Amino acid sequence: MMRYEWKKIFERRLNVIAMVLGYLLMGSVVYSYISQERFYDAAKDSYAEGPEAYRMELEMAQGQTDVITEEYVTELIRDIQNFGMDLESDEAYTEVIRPLDDMFYFVAKSYTDMGEPYTDRNALNKVDLKNGARFYEQRIEKITHFLNMDFSYGNYSEAEKTYWISMAKRTNIPFRWGGKAVMSNVGDLIFVGLYLWFVVVICVSSVFSSEYESGAAYLLLTTKYGKDRLVRSKIEVSVLFTIGYLTVGALIAIVPTILILGLPGADLPVQLWDSVIPYNITIGQTCLGAFGLILLIGVTIALVLLCCSAGFRSSMTALVIGVAVIIAPMFFPMSKESGLWNHINYLFPGRACNLKEVMSSYVSYAFGNVVISYAEMIVIVYMVVSVAALMLIRRVFVRVK
Repeated sequence: MMRYEWKKIFERRLNVIAMVLGYLLMGSVVYSYISQERFYDAAKDSYAEGPEAYRMELEMAQGQTDVITEEYVTELIRDIQNFGMDLESDEAYTEVIRPLDDMFYFVAKSYTDMGEPYTDRNALNKVDLKNGARFYEQRIEKITHFLNMDFSYGNYSEAEKTYWISMAKRTNIPFRWGGKAVMSNVGDLIFVGLYLWFVVVICVSSVFSSEYESGAAYLLLTTKYGKDRLVRSKIEVSVLFTIGYLTVGALIAIVPTILILGLPGADLPVQLWDSVIPYNITIGQTCLGAFGLILLIGVTIALVLLCCSAGFRSSMTALVIGVAVIIAPMFFPMSKESGLWNHINYLFPGRACNLKEVMSSYVSYAFGNVVISYAEMIVIVYMVVSVAALMLIRRVFVRVK
């Protein structure tokens, strides 16, 4: 039966077209990321592009420092302050910011209040260096200040404050430094994988409904193994197809990157994306975790679509529901008054797979003194939904009159 189900997926013309277009999209995005990267070459007063830009970024980062020590940050800020200019000016960008590139923005963002949408360049001019930069102390103070702020949609509980501060203090310091541009783009490419969910929706939406539309369901359910083997085969093939298709999509994104650029920066701390990230893991581990979320959410969507396909008996209805589940929540606004709505909104597919938002957002779910992080709650919710969908599929499909 499984061979029959595989054959149905790959014989459907719409499915094949969708699969090819999905992979072409991934390939074009990879090409765009690699070819359009730009890096300023101070020696030539020009911009390098493509793979050369990544290599120059790596060389510059390696030439700055291996470890971000308190002494290094103090001297860096002192040198910047000695320029004595408005860091928001064009002159400052040319003479101070552009030569330092990522290091400037990393340090400046570390002294910008959490929640601010833009990095305050002049924050470094305001740092009092009497007792040094106090870079890592200031990091904890910044997080603590944020957790103690008053929010219109509700404040953090004492249990949440303790949880996040404790986690932030457990990160390894001082942070190691290096070129992170390649791995940052790998993380972005994994996020682009969510568009492959639409292909999964197209291919899975007709798995059960096609049997209704052809009239075969009424015959199959009267056979000896119709209610069990048939349902099991459809579920297994749908899940395996989802995992396989998304995995190949990820390989299309990552393999060319490895062949052309390697994976420099995979062993660097994820805090190089944002110093306040509280998770004690590397950028490479974060990207693997993001891929795991893409797979988990993709499989959950597939299982929910199987329920819809079996229940509504129409491929088009199941397809519309699947697309709506992915797209509609992306337009749901965050509430300024309801913390409950915001916590639900964070768990919809489009947000839940946003790697950098998941890592840097201090979103938590408190149940008394038990605190569950955003990343943990995503895993819990989608596993629960997957199990519930598995339990419902057979019940829905066998109710054929």
